[in-house]
Amino acid sequence: MDKEEFLKSRDFMKLGQAIEHGNWQIAGMTASKMQRGAKEAGINDFDRQLIGIKQCIAGRAKREALNVLSIMVNKRVAMINEEKG
Repeated sequence: MDKEEFLKSRDFMKLGQAIEHGNWQIAGMTASKMQRGAKEAGINDFDRQLIGIKQCIAGRAKREALNVLSIMVNKRVAMINEEKG
């Protein structure tokens, strides 16, 4: 997975939906997949947030997980905008 593919993946949305609906197992699997994808793409910017989200998922802390995800989405948008110019 390259950087552009990771940033444009639907995993961000899938993770948000899983957290919102309390599908903790899917949320955990998606966060792990995103962690691997970011590593493959050479993107270290999301490490901290993905670790935090996984901790929130383990504790079923919905609001905190969504807050961390919003930070990730903002970072993602900034990175996509940087790529565009």
